[in-house]
Amino acid sequence: MAYWIIAVITTNQKYISMKRIFVLVFVLLSIGVFSQEVKTAKKINMQFSGFVRNDFIIDTRRNVDACDHLLELYPKKPVYDSNGEDINAQASATFLNIFTRFGTRFSGLELGGAKVGAYVEFDFTGGSGKTNSLRFRHAYTQFAWEKTKLLFGRTWHPTFIEKVFPSTLNENTGLPFQVFNRSPQLRVTHQLNSNLDLIAAAVYQVKYMNFGPNGKSYQYQQDALIPNLHLQLQYYDANWVVGAAFDWKSIQPRTSTTGTGGTFVTSEKLNTVAALVYLKYTKDKFQFKAKTMYGQNVSESLFPGGYAVVSIDSRTGAETYTPTNHIYNFVNFTYGTKWRVGLFAGYLKNLGTSENPLATSLFYARSADMDACFRVSPQLIYTHKNFMFGWEMSLTTATYGDINVSDKGKITNTYDVTNFRNMISIAYKF
Repeated sequence: MAYWIIAVITTNQKYISMKRIFVLVFVLLSIGVFSQEVKTAKKINMQFSGFVRNDFIIDTRRNVDACDHLLELYPKKPVYDSNGEDINAQASATFLNIFTRFGTRFSGLELGGAKVGAYVEFDFTGGSGKTNSLRFRHAYTQFAWEKTKLLFGRTWHPTFIEKVFPSTLNENTGLPFQVFNRSPQLRVTHQLNSNLDLIAAAVYQVKYMNFGPNGKSYQYQQDALIPNLHLQLQYYDANWVVGAAFDWKSIQPRTSTTGTGGTFVTSEKLNTVAALVYLKYTKDKFQFKAKTMYGQNVSESLFPGGYAVVSIDSRTGAETYTPTNHIYNFVNFTYGTKWRVGLFAGYLKNLGTSENPLATSLFYARSADMDACFRVSPQLIYTHKNFMFGWEMSLTTATYGDINVSDKGKITNTYDVTNFRNMISIAYKF
């Protein structure tokens, strides 16, 4: 039986279309709440899931973050006032419910020997200033044969590793030491044997983008034409998940440049790579996860890093580029079921650029002057059926300094900045 939710729409034309979306969404959600699996008019199975969550957060310092401070990356570097006091050394507290999430899975269709399904998921972290805007997280269709799956649509970037990501209370799932990126893609997963998968993907940027001359934009990758290409090998059994992956990407920062001789078309590209290895071990109530990743210009995954200009032709204005190189690592363990304790530890290191940059002002990057960052984060979570209560404390220290353009962008004259975050979360899952 469907229970309809009545919504009142204001006459403000600016918000009518969004409110209509909310009406439609909540009607569908009301159906799913009272019947966890229903059939649509076209006899397709629909399963509904999600949670209602509230988070109370206290920080001792301003942070580089997203989603109204819910998604913490690392502490901001000092900015001093006229008295020499650090403006960013400001504690803050916030109470948020925008992490509330809804998802719907569709199944029941067969085509050409394949089972065809789809998944749509959204939450309310799409705005800023606590506007609670609706945001798509996942929207994909998948064909599943006996040994092969073909997925196309928006979901986690293949470097995220859905079987091996940190168990953190914080929505950042381990940032800035772990990939955070959902992008449109074509992904093939082929089962080589009962314990080994080969994964290949072609990915394009939309919401998670690189930096460039025009700020953050997906246009740099799209102008390069070729998608971000990914290849991965993953082994798994009852206790272990072990894998390795290689990622290649090309971007074109400019389509034209201007110099003393005029304006000219350019097709200069920056080609970069990323490589990673990971593992997960599970035994009874114990679980251990670890991952290390080498990445060039992976700022689209909310990592520190990017690229810099190496040379500029004075006549044409043509530029050449060099990527930043980073290592990103994490380890994570949890123990328990009803009561669960856990610890997350992450470390990243800036290895500099591949060539000497032309100037510090010609970096297209996130936190190019960050040398390193580490985090230690314990947690305690209580779960009773659908109810969850959790506490997590994070100590995050970022090391900033000066960019040495004569030594491949390495960081000198370093200093540390630390933030303590305490988070309490309550969630009802369905």
